[in-house]
Amino acid sequence: MGLRFPEQLYGSCFFVTTTFRNHKPYGDIPGVYDALCHSLEFYNDKYDARLIAYVFMPTHIHLVLAMSGRVLSSYMRDFKKFTAQKAMRDSGIQDREVWEERFDRVAIYSDDVLRTKIRYIHMNPVRAGLAKSAVEWRWSSAAAYERDSVGSLPVWTGWA
Repeated sequence: MGLRFPEQLYGSCFFVTTTFRNHKPYGDIPGVYDALCHSLEFYNDKYDARLIAYVFMPTHIHLVLAMSGRVLSSYMRDFKKFTAQKAMRDSGIQDREVWEERFDRVAIYSDDVLRTKIRYIHMNPVRAGLAKSAVEWRWSSAAAYERDSVGSLPVWTGWA
């Protein structure tokens, strides 16, 4: 079976976006972002992935992951399946389908592109009117880069 994005087979750094089904604002439900944090930590360990940057938005999430392109699909499948079946239901979400079936990913091949994607991720809550500055949004890695603090999830800043 061929890959939808064959150039990503040998990649090791990806900008990933996944969206809640029908753009429902599940992120507005208390406990959802905490569940996403716990799930990402578990799957980062399981798949030996390094989380470089992230942001949780009410209708979607963005991640920058350093990992083998060969396992990215398995990582996302397992992460989305677990959060849909257990973690989201613990937050009171009873919808059968929580996530859109697909996720978008772009292989990152240069430090310049990586920096651009990280800036994009961190400014997402500001552009959406959720925060006045990137570091004000708790559910992002912006503080790890601007204040050298951990934030809601540990991120790997050692690439810089």
